[in-house]
Amino acid sequence: DKAEHLDRLKSAFLANMSHEIRTPLNAIVGFASLLVESDDKKERQDYVDIMQENTELLLQLISDILDLSKIESGIVEFTITPVRLHPLCKEIHDAHIFRCPEGVELIYEPSDENIVIDGDKNRIFQVISNLIGNAFKFTTSGHISYGYRREGKYVAFHVTDTGMGIAPDKVDRVFERFVKVNNFAQGTGLGLSICKTIVEHLQGDISVESEMGRGSRF
Repeated sequence: DKAEHLDRLKSAFLANMSHEIRTPLNAIVGFASLLVESDDKKERQDYVDIMQENTELLLQLISDILDLSKIESGIVEFTITPVRLHPLCKEIHDAHIFRCPEGVELIYEPSDENIVIDGDKNRIFQVISNLIGNAFKFTTSGHISYGYRREGKYVAFHVTDTGMGIAPDKVDRVFERFVKVNNFAQGTGLGLSICKTIVEHLQGDISVESEMGRGSRF
C-alpha cells in the first residue's frame, strides 16, 4: 500500500512539474517567434520583458525542484553550529529591505539578543527569506513583521503580514507541493514545501494562521 501510494505521489509530482515547466516555456518560445516578426521597437521590448520574466520563473522552478530533491534524498548535509539569532535576523532585514513593495513596511521585531540555538544558519536564513518573499507577493499595504521569541525550551519564529490572507480551503494545504494560494501570483508553489522540509529536518514544526483580507502569520 505504501509503495503504491508513493508511486501515485511521484506520478502526481511529475505531472505537476511537467505542467509548471511547460507554462513559462510556451511563453518564451511563443514570444521569441513574435520577436522575430515584429519591427516595432516598443512591441519588441514588451516581448523581451515577458520572455525575461518567464525565464526567471523557469529558473526558479528548476532551482526549487533540485533543492527539494536534494534535501529529501539526503544529499544536502545540514551544518549544525551555534547560531546567534539577532545578527541573523538583522542580515535578513538588510537582504530584503530593498525588495519590499512600495507602501509596505518590513519590520524586524527583536527579542532576547543573547539567544543562541543549534541549527544550520543558511537554512534558517532560507526559510525566513522564503516566508518574507511569499508575503511580498500578497501584501500591497501595511507591513510585514518577523522575529523570534523563547517559548520554554523552544524558540518560536514568526513572519506576519497584513496581506490578502489565505482562503479557508487552502490553509491546510499551503505546505503541499505546487499548491498556490493565488493562481494569478507568480511563483512555483514549491517555496512553502521547501520551508516545511527544511524545518522538519531541523526537528521543528511549521504552521500558519490566516484570515481573508486581514493577513497571515507563519
